[in-house]
Amino acid sequence: MKTTPDNQKLLDLVDLGRKGKIVLPQFQRNFVWGREDITDLLTSILRGHFIGSFLLLETEHDNVPFAYRALEGVQIHEEQIKPDLMVLDGQQRLTSLHYVFAAPSIPLRWTKYPYRFFLDLKQVTAGNLEQAIFSERADYSGQYLDQQHQFDKLVIPFTVLETWDKWILQYEQWLANQDRDRYFNEYFPEHKPKWAEAIDGIRSFLVPTLAIPKVPLNDNRRIAELCAIFEKMNSTGVRLSVYDLLTARLYKDKIDQHALWEEAVESHPLLNQFSDGKPDEYGVYTLRTIALIRGMDAKSSSLINFTPTNYEADWRMAVNYMEKALERITSTNSDGFGVFDSKWAPYSTMVSPLAAMLHAIDHQGFTHQAYKIMRRWYWASVFRERYAGSVESTIYRDYQDFLRAAKDPSFEPEAIADARVNIVENKAFSLRSVSRVNSVYRGVMCLVALRGAKDFQSDDSIEFHTLEDHHIFPRAYLSRLKDQGQPIASTDINCVLNRTLISAQTNRKISRSSPSEYIAKLIPEERLGEIMRSHFIDTLALDALSADNFEDFMYAREIELLSEMAQRVTG
Repeated sequence: MKTTPDNQKLLDLVDLGRKGKIVLPQFQRNFVWGREDITDLLTSILRGHFIGSFLLLETEHDNVPFAYRALEGVQIHEEQIKPDLMVLDGQQRLTSLHYVFAAPSIPLRWTKYPYRFFLDLKQVTAGNLEQAIFSERADYSGQYLDQQHQFDKLVIPFTVLETWDKWILQYEQWLANQDRDRYFNEYFPEHKPKWAEAIDGIRSFLVPTLAIPKVPLNDNRRIAELCAIFEKMNSTGVRLSVYDLLTARLYKDKIDQHALWEEAVESHPLLNQFSDGKPDEYGVYTLRTIALIRGMDAKSSSLINFTPTNYEADWRMAVNYMEKALERITSTNSDGFGVFDSKWAPYSTMVSPLAAMLHAIDHQGFTHQAYKIMRRWYWASVFRERYAGSVESTIYRDYQDFLRAAKDPSFEPEAIADARVNIVENKAFSLRSVSRVNSVYRGVMCLVALRGAKDFQSDDSIEFHTLEDHHIFPRAYLSRLKDQGQPIASTDINCVLNRTLISAQTNRKISRSSPSEYIAKLIPEERLGEIMRSHFIDTLALDALSADNFEDFMYAREIELLSEMAQRVTG
């Protein structure tokens, strides 16, 4: 998408915003800068430093592709807003400057009060530009707004800068009447040139702007290009998503996406829990689910062009199946996926295709074999780290493969075939290299949860305890052996084969002990075999554990876990 570069006076942009000629797209986040952010911006402008470029979208008054609003603090009636430009990148800077020059009565971030910003002309004369700008609460700033005080103390509010010519003329007249000697011998040679340089620098400060040509409402290709631009921008620390953009587009069709999201999290507890009540990620996942149900791909360029027809009904249906998907993900029964805590979810992005698959099973008359295919796809994707990178194409391909496999038993989906070849049939595949918390690591912990693992000490189901992944051979014990010269690799110490789910209390009691010591001290002898089997520690692995034989233990436990992984992938 081509842009037109230009340089414009910063205060001209502020003025256009005040008049409703420059607006913000509705999806832009609220004004979030604090006092220090604004002070730093003003200091940069005062010193003539580069403050970044502005990205603008040219618009027509009656043909704006997104819902819009005025800059924060602009006092203008809605019918008076006639946008010629929309700020895509530069909102915080432009809104901050309007805040400084107009002084609206709105609090800044982290405060409960409006603030005013001031320029100390004495510091300007002295060349101390870093100390020349300060702010005060608006209700404490009355003295600074009095012109006599300004003349006496040489401190002016930034609201004066737009009428600086009038102010300086009045000051010169006052000073000439007060002290003609100071007027001629101090003000003219010292103050006036430095003040003029500083004030003119602010008032004529140029910023580079890039303007995107107008985009017709029905030009889906260019709307999609805009979407790509938005998603790559990160102006306020929060990346804009297709969810934000679609929210603004649907607003024009009287569809309140914010209300739909609030309704969704209020009535779907797992969605609320996993999303933390925020639509940043799970809002996008819900849109992807809608796309799959509608027979579309899950790319952002497709989502941004959703038609409003039946949208609210499709949204609610997608939300219901998102909740069903999360129920299955968090279940620790034999058909669940064992994510007993949200942090152990291998990939949150898998929830969209899973939700669409559950919807298809309910609405396309598939047999019970579809559930088996779905479970195999899930575990294959987890153990092959299929959703580690860009997922939009993968989501659509996996969903289409599922639909085909559910209708044609002879068809093997790509995800399952990949896991079969690279895990089940690959004799070189090993878990010895898995020591960081990735999807494979999380998947193994979920298998432990599904096995019904019991805490070593309490002989009680892990679901009743606050659990973390802890070492089976304690790290301190292995480090001691390593220091004594035994060939123990650091990666093996933290390998997933040496980790399982036990309570923090049990882990503290294990501490630096050898396995043979803590087994004898903590675990009921008559329950030892059953407890250990619940952690994929079979007889061979238990014998090695009891003999403090680390290498034999790792070998035996890997066989158990690989067997379980193969069974999950092959069904």
